[in-house]
Amino acid sequence: EILTTNLKLLDEDTVPGDGERLPLAIREMGSAEIFPQCISHHPNGRLFAVCGDSEFVIYTAQALRNKSFGSAVEFVWGFSGAYATRDGAGKITVFQDFKESFSFKPPFAVDAIFGGRLLAVCGSDFICFYDWTEYRLIQRIDVVPKLVIWSEDGNNVVLATPDSFYILKHDKDAVTAAVVGNAAIDEDGIDAAFELVSEVTDKVQSGTWVGDCLVYVSQAQRLISLVAGSQETIAHLDRPQYMLGYMPDQSKLYLIDREHNITSWPLHLALVEYQSAIMRKDFTASERHFANVPESLHNRVARFLESQSYTAEALAISKDDDHRFELATQLGRLQMAADIITNMSEQAAATAAAVPPRAKWKSLGDVALEQGDIQLARRCFAEANDIGSLFLLQTSCGDAVELAKTAIMARDSGISNVACVCFLLLGDTKSALQVLIQAKRLPEAAFFARSYCPSELAEVVNLWKADLAQVNQAVAEALADPAKYPDLFPGWELALAAEKTFRTRIEQSPPVAAAYLAEKKWLSMDVLDEVRKITPEEFNAMILRGAPGEAPPEAPEAPEAPAAATAAAAPPE
Repeated sequence: EILTTNLKLLDEDTVPGDGERLPLAIREMGSAEIFPQCISHHPNGRLFAVCGDSEFVIYTAQALRNKSFGSAVEFVWGFSGAYATRDGAGKITVFQDFKESFSFKPPFAVDAIFGGRLLAVCGSDFICFYDWTEYRLIQRIDVVPKLVIWSEDGNNVVLATPDSFYILKHDKDAVTAAVVGNAAIDEDGIDAAFELVSEVTDKVQSGTWVGDCLVYVSQAQRLISLVAGSQETIAHLDRPQYMLGYMPDQSKLYLIDREHNITSWPLHLALVEYQSAIMRKDFTASERHFANVPESLHNRVARFLESQSYTAEALAISKDDDHRFELATQLGRLQMAADIITNMSEQAAATAAAVPPRAKWKSLGDVALEQGDIQLARRCFAEANDIGSLFLLQTSCGDAVELAKTAIMARDSGISNVACVCFLLLGDTKSALQVLIQAKRLPEAAFFARSYCPSELAEVVNLWKADLAQVNQAVAEALADPAKYPDLFPGWELALAAEKTFRTRIEQSPPVAAAYLAEKKWLSMDVLDEVRKITPEEFNAMILRGAPGEAPPEAPEAPEAPAAATAAAAPPE
């Protein structure tokens, strides 16, 4: 039995959602005279042919009237209404107006034939395209497709193989010129007939062309649109379905499954026409078509424009903040990108469940730093809470005020290593020591205090002893407190005096980054040795004599030691 339905008679008020089964009125047309193994529709839809049992029958689509019949194991339609058959011996017969026009038997074993703009005959290792009007080879292509899908205008064709598919451009003018000019045609046909546009590694189950847009169902049951190499998934199908076609007046694609359930998916015609116009670089037409594209599809348009390198135009159209941020960054419009993230941050703050866009602040900060926009980079890294980048930026710029903010941020965030280094570079040794104590790194804190702030050593030792006593009381008692055992700490009073001197200098005239070459001379000084040579009062006068930016007194020659970032305190004895 042959069943029919009319998709144009669907009630728009009762049409289900996208991908849902359509409530169609099925009508029985009657029974075929043969057992049909395949069915093929005439390009204008008024006729269809069934083929099976080595026979074919052509019926009218409205009343199932027999229009023609004959012997064939395979039947295909041409684009103009001509059709071709293949018999069991490999002979191919072409019919025009239901009358035999010509027949031929190719010089190779025929595995299959395909219709469309040209008659395609498939061999074991290649496919040959022939003219519909006479036995003329147009071109031989060394692939073996399972599907051949022509566009309606005949300018594009897909050759779908089991593992991938090829998109070819058909040059009808080149073929006509070669035929009219009686050009020599060898066994490979006319070289200019086809041009390879692209090869796509995907498996096509079925498909159709909508203008210059290929829409196909992949083996993974995804409904995909492809324009100029740009793929977009329209839908993920929940069961195997096959393409029926596209209805432009409804802007819908129709698919069918094995149980004859038909579903529809939207594909706006104005969007397809707009994309086609962009591909032709017909910008006047593209503007006209864009006016008919719904605003809900503007993000898809923006993605398409970006794929075609029209980045500025995509930015003007896109409504998606994430996409607009990417486009603005690509175009170097960093302030616009910052405004976009600010808007996203405000939206995230309004929604408690949303996550602040710190990754975008970080990304924008990196770009701003590359382009030398230090103020924007600093703002971005602060918003992103990127302490490492802030540390790099502040130390590179020699900005003590901002470095102090970074130190506090690192301390509050628990990044003790960065916080300690920041405070040490600022000459704030007590704050650096407190960071080590809060991080429970008491041994490091004790040695740090012994070297840079000996006045705090007694307190740190007591903390260390209390912590160590929980593990081993004997070892804890072995730790010496300089307040109780000053004889174990030679030069202890001198170290305290030197610390006071350096602290006073930091408070009165903190060294600036520009004076590093002069300040560097202090780093090689053996402080206790120098204090022993002179009195603490003379050492204090010598250190405080210099003013910011002035070269300090010449320090005694000593072996080069690892340079600290500031001459804030005495090195270890």
